[in-house]
Amino acid sequence: MKRKFTFIDFIIILVVAIGIIGISGKFETAKVAAPVGKSNEEIYITFYIEETPDFVIDAISIGDPVTESVQGSNFGEVVEIKPGPSIYWKENEDGHLVSSSREGYSSLYLKMKTNGIISGSGVSIDKSVYYVGQTVTLYAGNSILKDGRISDATLID
Repeated sequence: MKRKFTFIDFIIILVVAIGIIGISGKFETAKVAAPVGKSNEEIYITFYIEETPDFVIDAISIGDPVTESVQGSNFGEVVEIKPGPSIYWKENEDGHLVSSSREGYSSLYLKMKTNGIISGSGVSIDKSVYYVGQTVTLYAGNSILKDGRISDATLID
């Protein structure tokens, strides 16, 4: 029995072809923007946390290794530790949030020296991309610093 090629057959073939083209586009290599710097330049990463116990800061020393907890990226070594007054947010009698300081707690700026690439789309360290303002958890020496933020990333001159 001879079969006729109909308009519905044409639509089915067209939908299948479009689907194959669409799926193959998903498997193509991603086009990543070229980084501004050379690969693996020395950079400073600064991490800020509003409040952490003083004993956590005391357990960190210059030269201690630093690792990011989720991706396991090597954030290099500690080059500067700057504690300050802690920032603790609580409600006042009017229901407004106000900052205060708690005894036994401090804020912390932690500066690290590592290798990475600073580009227009973040900082690449160990094949992971990080951004200024991104919340990360770090292991520094024998301490864990939970829910601080990357506050700066600069090339070392």
